[in-house]
Amino acid sequence: MPHYKLGKLPKKTDPRTFAFGRYLTPAAPAPPAEVDYGKAVTSWGMLGNDTVGDCAWAGQAHADMLWAANAQQQQLAVTTAQVLHAYEVVTGYNPHDVQPDGSNPTDRGTALLDALKYWRKTGIDRQKITAFVEVDPTNTDHVKLALSLFGTLYVGVQLPNSVLPKGPDDLPPWTVAPDGSAANQPNPENGHCVIYDGYTGAGLTAVTWGTTVPVSWDFHAAYCDELYAMLSPHWFRNGVDPAGVDIATLTSDLQKVAH
Repeated sequence: MPHYKLGKLPKKTDPRTFAFGRYLTPAAPAPPAEVDYGKAVTSWGMLGNDTVGDCAWAGQAHADMLWAANAQQQQLAVTTAQVLHAYEVVTGYNPHDVQPDGSNPTDRGTALLDALKYWRKTGIDRQKITAFVEVDPTNTDHVKLALSLFGTLYVGVQLPNSVLPKGPDDLPPWTVAPDGSAANQPNPENGHCVIYDGYTGAGLTAVTWGTTVPVSWDFHAAYCDELYAMLSPHWFRNGVDPAGVDIATLTSDLQKVAH
């Protein structure tokens, strides 16, 4: 799969990871019919995911870019070097450990939970989140509401072989669903991390490999195996909590545990 790498390791669990539904209050609004936060970003960038399995870190940088573009009207300049540095620090990736066949045994990918914890404590170029919560990917209303309130979602998928890019500029839409064929089965070997930057009634939009790809709701339901919403201090203007989310309780809970 030239020019397109994956890199999400199997889902890690931690009982201290809180669920989004826990923090919804009676004031939670109905999710809007559609949102499109990605249109504020002028260029996403591959950020190394064309050569190594750093998708978890490219996704993290893409989320930081989305928040800055929407909340601060600034195009955040994140470099590939900054993204790869985080990949190295957390996973032990060594860019110099290239074998004669071109492989690199240290390019093993990342568990999203490890990337989220780094994001909260350090962040790429000091772009940190305050907290993160897990969203139930099977609850469409929660997916829509979390995306509309928090600006983006951090997504883990097990891609079927049928949507893997076959070459440069050949990125099929993510609109298939399991149909009994081997090509459309979720493939744990194709673990990948993206962000969602918007949705409509027809589906979501994923940011990956420096571009966007349409994702049908059926595809999301079949292939998304982990989903997180992040609380970014850059997203909430003047520190105002979004309607319907109990940020005070969330912050208090997180202060009681050591991630």
